[in-house]
Amino acid sequence: PHATMGKGGDASATAPKPRELPALAKGAALPKGLKPGRQYTQIRGQVYDITDFAKSHPGGAQLLALAVGRDATILFESHHVRPDVTAKMLRTLPKVDTDVNLCPDEDFPKPLDSALYKKIQQRVRDELLAPLEARTGRPASGRGGCQLDAAAVIAFFAVALAWYVHSPSVLSGCVLGFAGYWSGTGLQHTANHGGLCRSAWWNQVWGWFGCDVLLGKSSLEWRYHHMVSHHSYCNDHEMDQDVYTSFPIMRLDESQEWSWFHRYQAIYTPLVWPMLYFASQVGDFVNIFVNKASPGVEYLGLTTSEVVLYVLGKAIHLGITLGLPMYYHGVSAVVAPYMAYGLFGSFVLCWFFIVSHNLDGLRPSQLSAEAKKDWGRWQIETSATWGNAFWSFLSGGLNYQIEHHMFPGTAHNLYPAMQPIIREECAKAGIPYNGFDGYFGLVPITGKMFGFLSKMSVNPAKAK
Repeated sequence: PHATMGKGGDASATAPKPRELPALAKGAALPKGLKPGRQYTQIRGQVYDITDFAKSHPGGAQLLALAVGRDATILFESHHVRPDVTAKMLRTLPKVDTDVNLCPDEDFPKPLDSALYKKIQQRVRDELLAPLEARTGRPASGRGGCQLDAAAVIAFFAVALAWYVHSPSVLSGCVLGFAGYWSGTGLQHTANHGGLCRSAWWNQVWGWFGCDVLLGKSSLEWRYHHMVSHHSYCNDHEMDQDVYTSFPIMRLDESQEWSWFHRYQAIYTPLVWPMLYFASQVGDFVNIFVNKASPGVEYLGLTTSEVVLYVLGKAIHLGITLGLPMYYHGVSAVVAPYMAYGLFGSFVLCWFFIVSHNLDGLRPSQLSAEAKKDWGRWQIETSATWGNAFWSFLSGGLNYQIEHHMFPGTAHNLYPAMQPIIREECAKAGIPYNGFDGYFGLVPITGKMFGFLSKMSVNPAKAK
């Protein structure tokens, strides 16, 4: 893929093919001992039958479906804050003896092999979750407790939608776009990770409602893209979709081929962000109905009900953002406000997210040999945190990316209290903690993000 580097490249540059994640190969026959019609997963080399567990999985069937047909070691270990509890539950699942594994073993660093991660996890349980449970009854699993956050998001969206439908304009469209962004972070993001509510059913409801209905993005596609790919392999240019699907428009890793237009990416990247909403309308449809996969991640646990919910959610979303205002005001009066809704919401969402993983020093190639073997260090050293609890409220914890990547299955309003623990352990271990604190922390981290985009815009042949 680097054949034309140093020769200026061209607009037809293509990214290296995404690395196949450890999963059952498409169309492959089941290994001996496995029965058609049953659902299996693999954790640390052991195959489990999880068909019946879907009905009682504490996180819900929609999250367990992510593990079907693949090695789910990282998903399993990173999304549960109490490994002693999950180990007991794992022992109740039917083990399956096979001549060969369900799929290749996970060769990426695993969470519970990280001494740093286990130490931080222990401190979070002892110093934050256990006292919180004793004081308020909030479960030590870290789930739930986001009622006020969720209520604020829903109320703001309802008011913004009422204004938009009653008086469609570019301004009301932008306000609704911000409401859509907030529902995507403060509601669906935490719910689809399984942390918004104690109830798995309510997490599924709010995850679908906040994503498919309010934001207009498929929660089904999001779970596979975000949880299976991004969270497990943060910033890896072959396994993290957020890196390799941004190419060739954006060059976010030095291993990616350079083209002439990349020299301008620090200028045009913010102009690309607003297109996310409209791109996802097409991309979600193609991924769900045609590919049955996001790039590099097959939907091996896809269910009919998930597809039905996608269609229903899309119908309701288009009904409230296009149908209702068009019914009252006509088509011509709604086109510009609807465009403003999609463009502005996408701009804010992309801006607040991209700064947390795209800074100089956060690329895997810049990690030490020790960090590359340690899942906890990998997550910390490829992420950055900015802002404070106020911004956490307005971003659903999206600004606390280090904390979120360490504890993705917990409620986002716990992240401000987790930060001092993680920061202290990083200082003890001599590990960099990339933090930009305070109400104006977004300013310096944005500046550093543009500096990184500029660095990646340089022709590597001329940089030597």
